[in-house]
Amino acid sequence: MTEDRNSLLTLILSKLSPADIKLKENRLLIAERIEKLLQQNSWSRRHFAVLMRREIRPLRVWLGNTYNYTADSLAEICLLLNVSLGDLVAE
Repeated sequence: MTEDRNSLLTLILSKLSPADIKLKENRLLIAERIEKLLQQNSWSRRHFAVLMRREIRPLRVWLGNTYNYTADSLAEICLLLNVSLGDLVAE
């Protein structure tokens, strides 16, 4: 059974390109940084969603790192969190 799982994992990983993996990692890093900034500001996700004028479900998708960030959405997040884009993506 373990061997089957290992071979399945190997097959899945072989289908992913390095660019796909890096994109996923970057999304995760941005989501983690947003979470930290929310904590620093003592904001809940719901409060942030209200500020972003978005529903909570899409916000969860954003913070769950499945959202494709656009320059506009990143700029809006930075404005609300009072950080630069560089500060958002680098820590």
